Amino acid sequence: MTEPRESSSSGPGPYPLRLAAVAVVAAVVGVAVGGGGAFFLYRHFVSTAPATVIVRSTSPGGGSSTTSLSSVLAAVAPSVVEVVRQSGSGAPPTASDTSDGFVANSNGLIVTSEGAVAGASGVQVILPTGQVLPATIATADPTTGIVILQVESASLPKPLAFAAATSLGAEAIAVSVPLDGTATVDIGTVSQVGITADVPDSASSSGTALIDGILRTDAPEPPGSSGGPLVNGSGQVIGVLTGQRMAPADQGQAAPAFGFALDAVDAADLVTGLATNGTVPLSLGLVTTWVDAASAAANGLPEGAEVMAVTPGEVAAAAGIKVGDVVTAINGRALHGLSAPSYPDLADLLNSYGVAAQLTVTVVRSGVSRQLSLTVPSA
Repeated sequence: MTEPRESSSSGPGPYPLRLAAVAVVAAVVGVAVGGGGAFFLYRHFVSTAPATVIVRSTSPGGGSSTTSLSSVLAAVAPSVVEVVRQSGSGAPPTASDTSDGFVANSNGLIVTSEGAVAGASGVQVILPTGQVLPATIATADPTTGIVILQVESASLPKPLAFAAATSLGAEAIAVSVPLDGTATVDIGTVSQVGITADVPDSASSSGTALIDGILRTDAPEPPGSSGGPLVNGSGQVIGVLTGQRMAPADQGQAAPAFGFALDAVDAADLVTGLATNGTVPLSLGLVTTWVDAASAAANGLPEGAEVMAVTPGEVAAAAGIKVGDVVTAINGRALHGLSAPSYPDLADLLNSYGVAAQLTVTVVRSGVSRQLSLTVPSA
């Protein structure tokens, strides 16, 4: 039985770059190189720490002691960068043309969100020291909206580490260091994980897209923090802030009162794939939601992962997986709905077995159990 691979936080050194931009949405196509256009510089902060910090908390005591918050901010803020969209007109970018990102690899990989590059003719990354670097898009995930940029510099800040898993009740700290040098820190806890929901998507004919692997905190997302990190009390990245795109459409007016982010497992997989192989995991073409014991009992379903959407022509569809199936086991190992804390969605669990792994997927369809064969794709 093929077992899940262990993830690695560092690569073997230089790796091939995918210089062609990958379209996140139609507006992103063509964004390939940074630099050029009007020179633009907005410094995050003069030294390695912001001059002023605004702390907002949703719980008495802030959910973090002053000492620990200071250490977290000192560790995280120097690795938060500004991503600047450049227009083809040559006009200087404004504050609305900037987004957050963070250093995720010592060889120059920067994690951000699709909003950072949408509609841009070029992209620049501004380090906390004020250094401006041209950036290329190494890869972009059209499903989650995560974008990985590549910069070249011998003096990058220390990369932020990714947490192995996120659980309910874990501390969640959103850090944003916008143009004026004033850091905003929102402190709360993780209130939901493994959310599957329709989110706004202007590239879709319906205006929404079904996304899984969303987590929710009881702290609002700082203004201008899209693409920035959501970290735990140890300063490890647990999520990628993506602005209102990740606020489920069915939340209505309540959505701005909460912080939604993508579980960092997806971003970590992209970074690890690029660092080790120069490639990233291909989409399996399915959206799922975890079914735990309580949900299973309430809805008459087995425990596992319920399939909410399947993309025609992709891996899951070719394996015979259909909407409404509940995946109950992989290679004979029962899921029991307990994988959610470690894997935001079933696709992450399947990809964890490694490229080209041949898997036996057990599904329950209309009360009947059957086994399907699925091969994890390679780029």
